[in-house]
Parts: sequence; C-alpha cells; structure tokens
Amino acid sequence: MKIVEKLFFRLSPREQRLLVLSIWVALLLGLFKTFEKGADLYQQWNLTKEAIEGYQGIINLKPIINQALEQQKIVQKNKSYDKKNLSNRASSLADQVFPARDYRELDTDERERYSQHRVKITFDRASYDQVNRFASLIREESPFMFLSEVKIEPNYPPKSRPYDPTTFDASFEVSSVEFNDQ
Repeated sequence: MKIVEKLFFRLSPREQRLLVLSIWVALLLGLFKTFEKGADLYQQWNLTKEAIEGYQGIINLKPIINQALEQQKIVQKNKSYDKKNLSNRASSLADQVFPARDYRELDTDERERYSQHRVKITFDRASYDQVNRFASLIREESPFMFLSEVKIEPNYPPKSRPYDPTTFDASFEVSSVEFNDQ
C-alpha cells in the first residue's frame, strides 16, 4: 500500500486528479454494468417463473384432460374408424361425389393413447359444388371422421374461353382417431 501511495504522490496534481477521476469513472461503469446484469437476471427469473406457473397450470389440467379423453373414448367405442374402415368410408364418400378422384393412404400417427389414421383424397378439375359436397359429407361423419388438412387451388378458364366454369384441384386429408385400449 505504501508503494501505491508513493507512486500517487510522485504524480503532478493534474495527473492525480485525472487518475482519481479515471478510477471513479471505472467504478461507476462497473457499478452500472453490475446493476444492468442484475436487472437482466431478475427479468429472466420472472419470465422463467411465469413459464413454470404456466406449465404447472397445464399439469394441473391433466386429470381433467384424462377424464375428458376417457369419456370421448367411451363415446367413440365401436363407432370410431380404424384404418381399414376409414379408407373404405372415405373412398365411398368420394365416389358419391367425384368418382375420378385420386386416393392414397397415409401413415398412421401412433401416440400413447390413440392412433390417428389418415387418407388423402385428391380431386382434379372438380366443380365447386363437388368440393363443397365432399367436405359436407365428411363433416356429417364428425367426430368419428374429420378433415385434418384441405388445399384448394382454382383452375381459371383460359382467356380464349372466359365463360367456361372455374374448376378446382382439391386435396383433402381425412382423418380418424382410434383410441388404444389400456
């Protein structure tokens, strides 16, 4: 400490003031950065606390969700479509509306409590009524069969024949949920 004191008093008064001012500025900057870091950390803690409370709320809903799933399982018992029945029913509904449709079975999504079966039905150059009719037929089968994805693209008539009707290319992903026996 005596060495620092000797070095300090060897400096001229102007250099001493400049050194003291520099030390104060460095201390204030360090204090400001520490405060800024602390405020940021506090904000992160609050956000984490809110996230944990949100997740806890979801976890607290688990018994209610399980009960609703069990009730839905009972309602859909022997009514829900397995993959084969979904394929057959969706295909027959599509045949009623647009026999020239394209049909593909998609992979089944296997989950812990249920399986979601999916088929894809495509109409090329269908009328609006045909597209709407097929969607209505699927909606009538709800909740045992439903549309999980629909893509519709219009095919406008060429400028040389403006009075031709507009047709639509429609792709329907039809799904059903089958609850696993547990």
